[in-house]
Amino acid sequence: MADENRTRTRAPRRTQAADDLRARHRKLMDMRLYAVIGFGGILAIFAVVGLLFFFRPSTSQVEKRELAKFPQFTIESFLDGSFFSDLGLWYSDTYPLREPLVAAGLAFKNLYGFQPSTQMVGGNVVADTLPVEGAATDDDGSIAGAIDGAAQRNAVVPGVNDGPVEVPEASAMQEDIQASIMAGLYVKDGAAYSVYYFVQSAVETYCTALNTCADNLAGEATVYSILVPNNSGAMLPEDELAGLGGTDPREEIRYFNSLYNENVHPVFIYDTLRAHNDEYLYFRTDHHWTQLGAYYAYVEFCKVKGTEPADVLHWEHMRFEPFLGSFYDTLGLSEMEANPDYVDAYIPSSTNELTFWDEDGNQVDWHVITDVTDWATSSKYAAFIGGDKPLTIIENPTMEEGPSCLVIKESYGCAFVPCLVDDYKTVYVFDCRYSDYNIPQFVREHGIDDVIFINNMTLATTDTVGERLLWMSSE
Repeated sequence: MADENRTRTRAPRRTQAADDLRARHRKLMDMRLYAVIGFGGILAIFAVVGLLFFFRPSTSQVEKRELAKFPQFTIESFLDGSFFSDLGLWYSDTYPLREPLVAAGLAFKNLYGFQPSTQMVGGNVVADTLPVEGAATDDDGSIAGAIDGAAQRNAVVPGVNDGPVEVPEASAMQEDIQASIMAGLYVKDGAAYSVYYFVQSAVETYCTALNTCADNLAGEATVYSILVPNNSGAMLPEDELAGLGGTDPREEIRYFNSLYNENVHPVFIYDTLRAHNDEYLYFRTDHHWTQLGAYYAYVEFCKVKGTEPADVLHWEHMRFEPFLGSFYDTLGLSEMEANPDYVDAYIPSSTNELTFWDEDGNQVDWHVITDVTDWATSSKYAAFIGGDKPLTIIENPTMEEGPSCLVIKESYGCAFVPCLVDDYKTVYVFDCRYSDYNIPQFVREHGIDDVIFINNMTLATTDTVGERLLWMSSE
């Protein structure tokens, strides 16, 4: 009887425990159901957003680049499958919520915990060994062979290159350039410094392009080369720079210059920038230089050319702040946000008017220096010449007649071009990533006196840039 009583008293406890277990199980199943429904709802929302074809962005303010374009359908691209891969790239690259999602991802990176004031981001790059100065010259065939190959595949080049020549697309170039710039970033006290890595094949292709252009224009126009060092090369103490594992930028620029033939006139600006590196020559949160840095390059150009530089630093100027550039967009560091950059832009005394043609061939009247006060904090560098365009023309109304120049550049040249405006009757500008003009023919058609190649040395060590310039320079 005692055993039965004990059994009767225990049974309800076992029943209650089972009920509690079943209740917890039901609750867990309900939570899983709600999670599945919620996740499915989120996927449905993102799917609907993905169908908003008319609201897809064409550019990225966060990454400062053109986004992938809708691919052109051809039978060949359909059969080899490239149309579908390009379609997938376009769909993901232009997703309507892409910008806030990328920005949110950068914000979450700051939640990972303590960030040291000095760190290396990336940098897993092995540079080629820098040869002895002058080793790769026409004498050993490395440059001559490249020129012969270029001439062979560019047998016919009209005013605008549209023949059967394979040339890097702007999107491929931009990806290549962006990867090179961000390959190794040294972060110190809320500022980022891009490390330079030597790539011999790219350097030789770039120099071949300039030699080809200069040879084709010999006796008709003077070709100049300005290579702009990365901010690490110009701004960091030499012992600190040497410890970053990159290539010595001074020796690298000297090697570039050793590969040019007698028709290319190099403008060596490295020592000048280092002599002024206690000044605001480069941005802290962006990979570009300031217009003050570009001004010192302009002064060195005038020395080589044998002319007096314009009094740029006494022109009317505007300041745009705050500016948070490409390094901040990549790293999202709170130290950068707390100490942003500013952009000083000097307005030429002769004119502030220009005309550019965009990638769709539209003609736009714009300004040499544009008031970007109300623009996004990431867009302040666009104050200079309207940014990167296939063709820009600036006419100096204070000259009835005078010399003209063609500047072939990437975005570093934007801050440099305004310095030239008072010196020339006409300034023509190509952005080498987007322009399809044949350089020698364009120079002849417009009676241009000077051709100025100005590029950041990292971009000049990018294979696709050199290949495109070689294509544009060959006849």
